[in-house]
Amino acid sequence: MNTARPCTTKGIGFTTPKGKALWCCNIEPQKKFNEKGDLMTNLVLDPNEPEVKEFIKTLEDLRDTAFEETTNNLGLVKGKQVKKRDVAQPDIDQNGNDTGMIVIKMKLKDVEEKKELGRQYQIDTFDSKKNKLENPPRVGNGSTIRCAGYANPYYMASTKEVGISLIWQKLQIIDLVEIGGFDSFGEEEGFIASATTQEFNEAPF
Repeated sequence: MNTARPCTTKGIGFTTPKGKALWCCNIEPQKKFNEKGDLMTNLVLDPNEPEVKEFIKTLEDLRDTAFEETTNNLGLVKGKQVKKRDVAQPDIDQNGNDTGMIVIKMKLKDVEEKKELGRQYQIDTFDSKKNKLENPPRVGNGSTIRCAGYANPYYMASTKEVGISLIWQKLQIIDLVEIGGFDSFGEEEGFIASATTQEFNEAPF
């Protein structure tokens, strides 16, 4: 029995289906709850779309593997107390009604610390034709986007939950709604940057 680190399941790279951006913070780190700064976004998806079903199942399979390992390592008594955390949440509108869509949340944490350590501290951003953007725009609610990153399983002892943390690394803007107004991705009709630095040609995931 290994209670010191009961979850050692390795994570996987991911690329999301297309969805709608919600409260996307892709440029300026948020420091309200973390003084080191976080970049984050919510992605609203249609759970009835085949690509979304497959994506969610991949995350759930990873979570379930981590859950099985965790419960086995904690032993019979403690293992029975462990719960699975949902990989997506219902999308609730401003009136408190369930829209029938789902939301997944992604984050790049501690970006100021990562910058000091020479690690990735910005979201690599691409337009609909996979051109990397030197000066990405701020992404407003309702923009059509696709994201990529790393799905990391975890066990949280305080809540006795096994879940998946989605570490955000890349963003493709397909249809931009501006605020105030890579073979991770396939080419799409839509947003094309007027000035780019390079074309995204490598697919780590």
